[in-house]
Amino acid sequence: MWRVRVLGRLAGGVVLTGFSGTLVESLVVSRLGGWLHDAKPKPFAVSPLFAGGRPVLDGAALGPGTEVEFRVGFADELLALRFVDSLSGGVTLFGKPLELAELEFRDVSSEPLPSTPCFKVEFLSPTRFAVKPLYKRRRALFDFTPRPLNLFKSAVRQGRALGLLRLGGPFLRWVYTYVALTDFGCWGKCVRTVKLLGGGVARGFVGWALYRAFGRRRLADVWMALRVAEVFNVGTGRGMGLGAVRVTPLECPGATDRG
Repeated sequence: MWRVRVLGRLAGGVVLTGFSGTLVESLVVSRLGGWLHDAKPKPFAVSPLFAGGRPVLDGAALGPGTEVEFRVGFADELLALRFVDSLSGGVTLFGKPLELAELEFRDVSSEPLPSTPCFKVEFLSPTRFAVKPLYKRRRALFDFTPRPLNLFKSAVRQGRALGLLRLGGPFLRWVYTYVALTDFGCWGKCVRTVKLLGGGVARGFVGWALYRAFGRRRLADVWMALRVAEVFNVGTGRGMGLGAVRVTPLECPGATDRG
């Protein structure tokens, strides 16, 4: 797994009228080829734009000199390197040049895994998990709650599809039994609706959640799955920046682990 982080300053003021993740996705596709737009599974995922350290979700006016950042995760090293090379000729956002300040390329899979059973997940852009309806319906059915099984099932499915994980049913049963949601909250509204720049809207959970694994037997697998989640997002719409998460290891408040 490889991640590219781009940090720069806007040369001119811009007004954004929709979700910024679709803009970042368009930038990646334009640099690497239109075939990526319909690829299944998509070998990349983007974050929304960050301005002043906060995600730009829906509607914003950014002045000249505003520092913006975005990240792109790749399952293929050559694809990641091609994207990095494409940025050497400059980057344009909103029709305005972006003055590059930092360009970071990381092999995330080579970094050591944390070992703590407690962690925080911040859901930085609307997150929605597709669920199977009990009755036929025309529209997709989504669960917005950050339940452990939602989080890890999404990460495992994406990791297996990309050839990054070999986890399956036994691991998810362990998660269901031993990983608990200990708290969660929101920065304002818990469910946010954003306009997509290509048309339509997306709705999902934006906030944070605390988790604890009451067992260490599969703790390394927990962190492998969380790494996939952080690089490739979770839920539906990962490729366009929905379901972007940030994972932080925490010290546990103290209790005996089981399992």
